[in-house]
Amino acid sequence: MSHDTPEDALTLEELTDALADATGTTREEIERGAEELEIAPPSEATVVDE
Repeated sequence: MSHDTPEDALTLEELTDALADATGTTREEIERGAEELEIAPPSEATVVDE
């Protein structure tokens, strides 16, 4: 199984826009909320194969 980034993956800006559209909020609100999250980098994630 490959853990590379797919070529059709969204950029951070595209994801922010999609989330803002889907939730009816602004980009600024999405970005402010994201700053409050503590997310570990993918390199520290546990890989789970099903």
